[in-house]
Amino acid sequence: MRNFMFFLFFGLILAVVTSTAFAAQIRVGQDYGPTPKYFNADDKAYYPAEIYLPNETNPARYRIHSNYSRNTDACAGCHATHTAVGETLLQWGTVYDTCMACHDGTISTTYNVQEGEIGASGKPTYGGMFGIGSEPFLSNHLVTGAVKIFAAPGGNITGNYETYDVPDQGQGKMWDITFGCESCHSPHGLGGNARILNPNVNAYSLVNYKTNFSLKKVTEGNETFWVALSSGNSFDSTAKNAYQWVRSYPYLKGTKVYFDGTEKVEGVDYELSNLQGYTKIKVLQGNPANITASFYPALQVAMTITNYLDGDKTSQSPDSETVIHVKGINAFCGACHTDYNTENVYKDSTKSEPNGSSDLLNGKYTEAYRHQVGFNVADFEQYLPNSNMAYELRDGKKYMTCLTCHYAHGVSQSFWQKTLEGNWFPEAKSYWGTLPLVEIAGSSALKRAPNMATCETCHRKGPASEGYTANSPGSTPGNDRVTSVNPSFPLTRVDNTLCQKCHEKIYTGWQQTKHAKLTGDKVDCQDCHTGGGEHVKSPSGAYMDSISELNYQAQVAKCAGANCHGNTSDTLANMDYNSDTISFVDSSTSQIREHVSSKHYNVGAMTCTTCHNPHGVIKHNNQTYELKYQPNSLCAFCHDLGEFAGAFNWEDYMPPVPRAAVNGAVYHLHSFTYKESGFPGWLDSDH
Repeated sequence: MRNFMFFLFFGLILAVVTSTAFAAQIRVGQDYGPTPKYFNADDKAYYPAEIYLPNETNPARYRIHSNYSRNTDACAGCHATHTAVGETLLQWGTVYDTCMACHDGTISTTYNVQEGEIGASGKPTYGGMFGIGSEPFLSNHLVTGAVKIFAAPGGNITGNYETYDVPDQGQGKMWDITFGCESCHSPHGLGGNARILNPNVNAYSLVNYKTNFSLKKVTEGNETFWVALSSGNSFDSTAKNAYQWVRSYPYLKGTKVYFDGTEKVEGVDYELSNLQGYTKIKVLQGNPANITASFYPALQVAMTITNYLDGDKTSQSPDSETVIHVKGINAFCGACHTDYNTENVYKDSTKSEPNGSSDLLNGKYTEAYRHQVGFNVADFEQYLPNSNMAYELRDGKKYMTCLTCHYAHGVSQSFWQKTLEGNWFPEAKSYWGTLPLVEIAGSSALKRAPNMATCETCHRKGPASEGYTANSPGSTPGNDRVTSVNPSFPLTRVDNTLCQKCHEKIYTGWQQTKHAKLTGDKVDCQDCHTGGGEHVKSPSGAYMDSISELNYQAQVAKCAGANCHGNTSDTLANMDYNSDTISFVDSSTSQIREHVSSKHYNVGAMTCTTCHNPHGVIKHNNQTYELKYQPNSLCAFCHDLGEFAGAFNWEDYMPPVPRAAVNGAVYHLHSFTYKESGFPGWLDSDH
């Protein structure tokens, strides 16, 4: 059914659009809709009726986020030049929606970061998972755009943020930046980092902008070039102690090279190359005695990645993807979690490795005793595989990093089941056996194993304490524990302006909604997310209930109630939910009552927030809607509008009707069930 409808839809488009005009979104009435989340790995591009990927069956052979050729077509995977529905010419409404259009499993041949799997293989990714919000013991980096970077644990809580003033970006601040996928990853691979990690994370390159920096002349064999040394007085080709520059748009104006004080032109006077993992200047014209430059330094991260994107189902297959960290992990994590990065803490400065951070108060913004990172893990190396723990391999030695104990994206119980008890990592499976993977010590905190298991993996206090029973006859210790998760705590309310401090974008958007503009008691953050008293003290999901963690029935019920949108217990009589003959109901029916009697609820399992955005509004035809997209475009997400697309008008199918509110005001709100017999079918027959 789905394939038939898709090809019918595609055929209709093909009849009116030539193949040379495919760099455009599908028009829905007077609007343009997001690219449908449809993908078939058959190496046939049906864009804009499906997501565009240059090499559908094997994207590893043509990278869409890096290694661009001069005749690249990769841009069409994310951008639409003249018909975009999102800022920066995106085909989807936000950066998060754009990333998840592919990486939520829709594209079966690339990383599924939502489930934490490599393609459709089921093999766990090395970065962990983000989840959808309802997974047991889920914790993740909140990349939806809900928080600012300063909310990062170990970050700058002072409110006194480092500033920059650079040619390309003008004036700005670190920390006061919305956190999203693009905070950690550069979608265009700028800086050449492994895993397309962002070389300008938390404005690192902007704050550390170099001006009139003296370059060092280097001769290796028959080649002479110039580099900007990042450390030392001479260049070491093995250590690569030279800066990599972040270049191209939007870093053009600030990248300047001068021969003996005179600005020169790239491609004419000099050649600039980043191919070696550092930037080197090769003179094409002239014989300068001195070269200086202004540039944006990259925060560099290197890894050894073999068999990229290969998730062979055989765990021991030599062809399966492997990742070994080489350089920059602690500095990268420390760009936001600054006080937690202790690789530069030395209690004893005579030692070659960082030491003593657990015995010495340390931190740039807050002071505390903290676990050491950046030291050689030789004493613990044999135990690391027990909990699938990672390290950084440098100069033949293995060093502890933030990712030794944590995953970058997130974890949940299901991800632990794959990595600790599944067949992918035999050492971990042997170590864990059938131990319960239950988090009872608080948040799972992106940890590679539940509770304090990563601590025990290395420190081995269990084996060290053996003999207690033998030496204390009659005093056998028990092993029973309370295993309830998040024991009850007082969910006390706080002033909503405290929410604004970290969630400024969401708070500002909420202020534009009807919830915020109600007379009397407003529907605020804590009406949907429970009291934030503990959450503001310890910003963790463990101290905040989210409506997204409920099933769809409970989510809809949350919006119900006599003082809100109605009662879910009432349903319309004699309704056949699989029928196409549902008719319009009168205006006295509550929205919730109508919704739970509709196909959207009973067939589509849709919640209110499937379409509505409680955190903001959009404007359309001089009206304001609390929707995620313009109305026609929103419908096109699920419905194959086909021949209706050109003249489709959502108000024909869900017309606004007057409804009286408790405060006596009358609002014109849309209905759900009018004229369903004429509504285009679902894109997916299983919807």
